[in-house]
Amino acid sequence: DNNRFLRQWTEVNFGRIGFGIRDRDEAKSSGLRWFPYNKGGSYRKWYGNNDLVVNWENDGAEMKAFTATLPQGTDVRLKSKEYYFKEGFTWSALANSVSVRYCPVGFIFDTKGSMGFPYRNELIKYFTGLINSSTSEIFLEVLAPTLDFNLVSMKQIPMIIDRVDEVTELVNECIQLSKADWNNFEVSWDFMKHPLVVPGCSLLSEAYWIWEKKCKNSFDHLMENEEKLNRIFAEIYGLENEIDCHVLPDNVTIRKADKARDIKSLISYAIGCMFGRYSLDADGLVYAGGKWDDSKYVTYPADKDNIIPICDDEYFDDDIVGRFVKFIETVYGKETLKENLKFIADALGGQGSPKEIIRNYFLNEFYANHCNDYQTPSTGKRPIYWLFDSGKKNGFKALIYMHRYQPDTIARIRTDYVHEQQSRYRTAIADMENRIANASTSERVKLNRTLTKLKDQDTELRSYEEKIHHLADQMITIDLDDGVKVNYAKFQDVLAKIK
Repeated sequence: DNNRFLRQWTEVNFGRIGFGIRDRDEAKSSGLRWFPYNKGGSYRKWYGNNDLVVNWENDGAEMKAFTATLPQGTDVRLKSKEYYFKEGFTWSALANSVSVRYCPVGFIFDTKGSMGFPYRNELIKYFTGLINSSTSEIFLEVLAPTLDFNLVSMKQIPMIIDRVDEVTELVNECIQLSKADWNNFEVSWDFMKHPLVVPGCSLLSEAYWIWEKKCKNSFDHLMENEEKLNRIFAEIYGLENEIDCHVLPDNVTIRKADKARDIKSLISYAIGCMFGRYSLDADGLVYAGGKWDDSKYVTYPADKDNIIPICDDEYFDDDIVGRFVKFIETVYGKETLKENLKFIADALGGQGSPKEIIRNYFLNEFYANHCNDYQTPSTGKRPIYWLFDSGKKNGFKALIYMHRYQPDTIARIRTDYVHEQQSRYRTAIADMENRIANASTSERVKLNRTLTKLKDQDTELRSYEEKIHHLADQMITIDLDDGVKVNYAKFQDVLAKIK
């Protein structure tokens, strides 16, 4: 029952997750609820796909009680418990090609993300390299012709142990390259700081150039190592004349630089800094539940009320575009602000000034991208920033961070933002009507279009205010352990639909 026991790690209170646990006794005595979980995922070699956590509180008491009611019972449903939390390697059971990843201590696993445990621990890296090689691909074409890399097929791969030190050294390099790549993006729990935030670098274009070069070097190094491993195993098995040891670039599973993607991820990181999930004063995750500490946000203060409006103009002091511009100025300096905003706008694409392009991105694209970034095949989309959205006319939009949600958050959205916006629309409509009355015939066409837009937004917002009023009076609480799906549904009438 994935909805009951499984979460993306980003959904829950980070302090309730047990990392680096070595065995079931340690997990039980920790008193923690959530633990890293292998469940396969997309094609990726060496390291990564570490997205999920599972409820194994009190040695899995709730899961054991649940599985006891199912056919076959707990012992069959929860297999190999003696191997939980041990170091090994893991792979995705269903894929176009096998991809094995090193798994440090601390994970539970299932049949879609099975794990392997060599009879000697020092052979973990060796077996990881072997199964990721083109030699194993040849075996698996026979052993798993349906592309179901189940335990039976994987255990039948012939194992010859030779040149262990040489293989292990290369595999360790592959793991480190893949791990560094995984940790460069905020969906990793070991993410430290966005790679485009480079100390002493005042130009975003220069920071991107450094990042692009670093990515290319890592990509080329990994591809070279994989080809070396292919040749070594072909020689060990006497198949050097039978196997193509070349690696296609499309099969290298770390990322090259991509300007549009990487600028959008910088924008996401900036949102995290606005909400206090991250801070320019500290590396890594700073707040994801628990006790809030304002002192951790000196260089770039976090938003006070956990409400950041997204409007088609800068109506509020904490307008998202204004806050983002301040973030770029803080990171790269005031002198290069104009040039850096242009670099961002060029990467996003579109018409207008840099600020107009950035505003359009926040209004129309950011949230869909956020939902796509925070999704897995097992759980679907699980956004941690929630978009309060009045509708297609963009009458009102605002983001909150779910980990900072309080029962009075919606009441504050209503009184401090929705009512303020309604007042602005009334004033703007009256002003526009006066201007039209005194305008020339040629001007009236344009002014009437603006008036129609304002009236549509005002009408949309009046309807939205009724919905949000109803929820505000309820003072709804949420439990982070319930995850996004359950909690988001409580506010579905006023939040953007997750598509």
